[in-house]
Amino acid sequence: MEEPRESTRNPAARVVASGPFKTIVLGAILVGAILVGLETVPSVRDSFGGALVAMDRVVLAIFLVEVVLKIAAEGRRPWRYFADPWNIFDFSVTAICLLPLHAQFAQVLRLGRVARSLRLVTALPRLQLIVGALLRSLPSFGWITLLLFTLLYAYSVMGVFLFGENDPARFGSLWSSMLTMFSVLTLEGWFDTMRDQMVGLPQDDGSAVVASPIVAPLYFVSFILSGTMIFLNLLVGVIVNSMSEMPGGESDVAERGTSAERGTSAGRGTSAGRGTSAERGTSAPTSDAPRATTSPLPSLHAPGAEQAHVTLLIERLARMEAMLEDLQAELRRRGDSDRAG
Repeated sequence: MEEPRESTRNPAARVVASGPFKTIVLGAILVGAILVGLETVPSVRDSFGGALVAMDRVVLAIFLVEVVLKIAAEGRRPWRYFADPWNIFDFSVTAICLLPLHAQFAQVLRLGRVARSLRLVTALPRLQLIVGALLRSLPSFGWITLLLFTLLYAYSVMGVFLFGENDPARFGSLWSSMLTMFSVLTLEGWFDTMRDQMVGLPQDDGSAVVASPIVAPLYFVSFILSGTMIFLNLLVGVIVNSMSEMPGGESDVAERGTSAERGTSAGRGTSAGRGTSAERGTSAPTSDAPRATTSPLPSLHAPGAEQAHVTLLIERLARMEAMLEDLQAELRRRGDSDRAG
């Protein structure tokens, strides 16, 4: 409990967590991105060069103040600032822009200024979620890419055997065949390539045209279906699965919201049931049993504790629902007996 109290007493931590500060940083990122784009227009650069430089220095000053405040917000342990990879990225970009580089290193400075626009990812949590999902998908991307390369290699070899004599420019060698099939994979001009193999191309030496009216459509259509449609869906599925597994994802937020709503409604129902039984002078005989056997909720900071937390909440809600049904049955029975008497 000491760390939260220290952070709440730290003025730098309050400033960093405030909404206006985040808005100012986000505005500086957007203005910096616009300035870099305006500098690519020669007429704007010649007419407003001094104003662009001054505004760029203001943006850089805001970034520097942000870094200093975030480090100061860590209190007596400023090295914790570098525990976050996004903070390392922000610090690196700001440091590159502050380096006293000479003319021969002007390209490095320009690249650093362009990288400042990428800080938009660090300013928006939803973008961080998407980038994190992409990074978590990299291992699966590697296996999918290996499978796609195997398919591309197999079709390229077949292309050399099937169409090398008719179209040596596209299928004369394995390398040219792989480049052709890669362009087909992007769906760029694939129909023209297929048509040339279907009707055949005139040969320079005057030999007969080699046409493949049946093999060519089967070859290209099967490659497009397997290489483009299937693998594209695989990539999308991997990304969606990674986003659903990310902490703070849509499914996680929805699950927490549903659990909270159920807990609130169950709590209200239990309070109402207890009030009714107290007014009639009755008490549910089984109401104390679940309370005595209920285990405390685990800490959410423990590994895998969130799933256990949800499971325990569901069990408690089920017990509360059973208690309410028993109370309602008891009240109905007593009401019937009173009316009969």
